[in-house]
Amino acid sequence: MVEIPVYDAEGKSKGKVSFDESVFGEQVKSRTLREVVYAYEANQRQGNANTKNLGDVAGSNKKPWKQKGTGRARTGQKHAPHRRKGSVAHGPHPRSYRVEVPAQMRKLALESALLAKFRDNEVAVFDGLSFDKPRTRKLAKALDTAGLAVGSVLFGLGKPDKNFVLSARNLPRMVVRPVEQFNAYEIMRQRRLVLTKDALEALKGGLRGGETKAAPAKKAEKEAKPAKKTAAKKEAK
Repeated sequence: MVEIPVYDAEGKSKGKVSFDESVFGEQVKSRTLREVVYAYEANQRQGNANTKNLGDVAGSNKKPWKQKGTGRARTGQKHAPHRRKGSVAHGPHPRSYRVEVPAQMRKLALESALLAKFRDNEVAVFDGLSFDKPRTRKLAKALDTAGLAVGSVLFGLGKPDKNFVLSARNLPRMVVRPVEQFNAYEIMRQRRLVLTKDALEALKGGLRGGETKAAPAKKAEKEAKPAKKTAAKKEAK
């Protein structure tokens, strides 16, 4: 169990809350985490660097001088790589740097990233912080009062909130994401993870727990639909 500091909407301390970080696993899988973060960084590359090869350089194909009789080394191209304004040998060309990562591997990396944040005491919780309209000054003051304004911050929400996003978009080094949109790269890149009370409650069951709870409800809905249809047919008869 770890103790997480809790702050009110104004950034004043309200004490601490206990959290069982073992819902994210027993140990940080550093190798898996590294490979997934590498894949996120590689997938952000545009891959549009391009150089001209011998056939792309504009100009005449005439020999600079005749083959024999000058005493100089033979040459047949003005645009060879070793000549001024020539082509580039083995230069980069547009390509894709995309790296495919299995969904299970991404989930393991996300769990390891969250586990590392909780164990390193880099998590804080805000209770009652909400916005009826965009209020950047209110959010900045709350973070400053809580002492969380230094360094980059990933602010986790229990559910998407447009006013919260608009309040934070002008703050430097601030990223706002709902819990369902968390990924290992953004968690590891930001110095601190700040959560709302709803976001902390959503993480208490772990990532797997949040998915398994929704499955029986969907199954019950599917089973209930045919029952309604059969009942309607009996009434029609």
